[in-house]
Amino acid sequence: MKERKNIVQLFLSIFMMFVMSACLPHQEELQVMLNKHNISKKIYIKNDVNAYDSYKKDKKILQTLKRAEDYEVVDIKENYARLAKSKNNNLKSDVWVTLDEIETQPTYFLTLIVNAPKPKIILNGKEYESNIRLPKGSYKIDISADDFLDKSIEIEVQNDTKEEITLDFDIEAQKKRIAKEKIEKERIKKEKIKRERIKKERKESIYIDKKQKLIWQDNKAVSEIKKPWLSKTNFDAKNYNNTDGDTATTYCKKLTLANFKDWRLPTKDELKNLSTQRNNLRNISSNWYWSATSNSDNSERAWSIYFDNADGYNDLKNASNYVRCVRTGDSIK
Repeated sequence: MKERKNIVQLFLSIFMMFVMSACLPHQEELQVMLNKHNISKKIYIKNDVNAYDSYKKDKKILQTLKRAEDYEVVDIKENYARLAKSKNNNLKSDVWVTLDEIETQPTYFLTLIVNAPKPKIILNGKEYESNIRLPKGSYKIDISADDFLDKSIEIEVQNDTKEEITLDFDIEAQKKRIAKEKIEKERIKKEKIKRERIKKERKESIYIDKKQKLIWQDNKAVSEIKKPWLSKTNFDAKNYNNTDGDTATTYCKKLTLANFKDWRLPTKDELKNLSTQRNNLRNISSNWYWSATSNSDNSERAWSIYFDNADGYNDLKNASNYVRCVRTGDSIK
């Protein structure tokens, strides 16, 4: 009798070892899959979801699982998890759901509504995302917005939570903003007036010479202002190349017209070529205009151009002639 009992015990031990050895590879494989998908055996349903009899294409719906119900994962195949029956749920049999519909702990929606425009919301040190899902717990919320005082609160999440947050107005910030907006409006207004003035001035006071790729002064001053090529002091001192003082050259250098400041006295050839376009100009004086070209044979003289017929003349540099300034460029930006 004792021998028979020992034989039965030996047989049972061998059988259990066989069963355990058969289950062990599957359990190891399951654990690898759980680790791969970062889930545990016990999981929760993320949203109400259909549960199927299989993970294959021809699967059928068995029932609907409710959000936050907990189950145990017993297998994973092709992005599906098989959930086992348990005492705490109403599974009719093992069912399959997608891995996207399970989570390792229940999460709940947190919806924050702030009375300020474009608020900056920080949740536990990270930027808040609209309708974020969170596990149960206490969370620190920091809110800031232009023209409002900052606020920090703590929110307890035990289920889907919707919180309306009211920020108080920052009176000083509002005053600064209003003052800043006023300054900006004035700046924009002045810029507009300036642009319109420049546009009008360019239309009425310059000529674009596309042939020579030049922009010419063409306001009333070209038929009114006369200057010497040299100042009397420099001419008398025989400083024939020193154009300092009240001269045609310095007049062009100091000229600001149509928002341009890079004017210069034109060369003899530039003036002669312009005179052939005289019918395109608004302001003309039938007289002599200074060029920047000195007489190469006599340094006390420089070339002037008679605008009616483009004749040139070597005038003494202390003589007074009309001035028409020029700048390089054949377009306006």
